Amino acid sequence: MKKMELRPYQEEARRAVEDQWLAGTRRTLLVLPTGTGKTIVFAKITEDMVRKGNHVLILAHRGELLEQAADKIKKATGLGCSVEKAEETCIGQWYQVTVGSVQSLQRPKRLEKFSQDYFDTIIIDEAHHAISPGYQHPEHRRECYRYRLQDAALQSDRPDNKPQSSVYCQRCDS
Repeated sequence: MKKMELRPYQEEARRAVEDQWLAGTRRTLLVLPTGTGKTIVFAKITEDMVRKGNHVLILAHRGELLEQAADKIKKATGLGCSVEKAEETCIGQWYQVTVGSVQSLQRPKRLEKFSQDYFDTIIIDEAHHAISPGYQHPEHRRECYRYRLQDAALQSDRPDNKPQSSVYCQRCDS
């Protein structure tokens, strides 16, 4: 299987996020316009993290986003993913990448199954949801790298007007 190559602007976005992490910023926000391949960018970042031995969690709020992420990661990198959603669990599987439902992972009983350092990297798709309480719950237990994806069109489009700066330390626009 031939792995996908990033376009120049996607590679620039990937480098921007990873450079921020190397500089010590643990929470970053990547903003790209709709349809420019954010999922491919985070697939390649996931691959980089797995090469370093990290366990990666991709968080999303809809099953179709989890399926899309797992599919793109497989096509772009060849990596398989476990699933943490409803009755499915990643515990006991050998995959280093997990796609997980925020609805499942916000439950304390579910979280208790994971050690504090189980995931080294958390990637949030549809980042405008990241300030919602359900997204905060699984994250506040972990001090790891966080990478959030957002469509540029949605960057200030929250109906509750909550500032997203409360969850992002550094924004990477590409």
